[in-house]
Amino acid sequence: MTPSLHQTSIPLGTRFSTLYPAPPRVHWAVLLVTIAVAEAVAFLLVPQPYRDFCINLGIAAWPIYLCLWIRRIDRQSVSLYWALASFVTGFLFTWLLWLVVIFEVREELLVHYNKREPIGLRMNWFLTLLFSFFYFQYRLRPIAKEKESDGEEYVEEAERFIIP
Repeated sequence: MTPSLHQTSIPLGTRFSTLYPAPPRVHWAVLLVTIAVAEAVAFLLVPQPYRDFCINLGIAAWPIYLCLWIRRIDRQSVSLYWALASFVTGFLFTWLLWLVVIFEVREELLVHYNKREPIGLRMNWFLTLLFSFFYFQYRLRPIAKEKESDGEEYVEEAERFIIP
């Protein structure tokens, strides 16, 4: 039996640690549209001397944000340094560094969700290469939703034991 697109790889009954913040809960399609609109606005409205910088900033904003979130769950994470380095370097070197960033983020997510919060997260390397941060967000959103519902269950359980 093949799993549907709406099923996650999160085993039933998994309890997430409250020590780690939930991943960003943004749908990948919303992220794609937002980045496309930001790029179009930068291309159409920003004057030529600043246009390339604004376009690069629009592309790099979400990856840097995701790297900052990863840094919150793992202080030894190095993906943020790679992302910042790729943002400030030249064109060819930037593309090479973005490949490093993409696979560094993938590795850090796999380590976190298979060792610290063991849910058995799996990520396809080809989809990672092809869709990178949109694919990450596709995989992280169900985790964020599940983690949020776990937090609500803890509150409901705690409220049962409060004496009025």
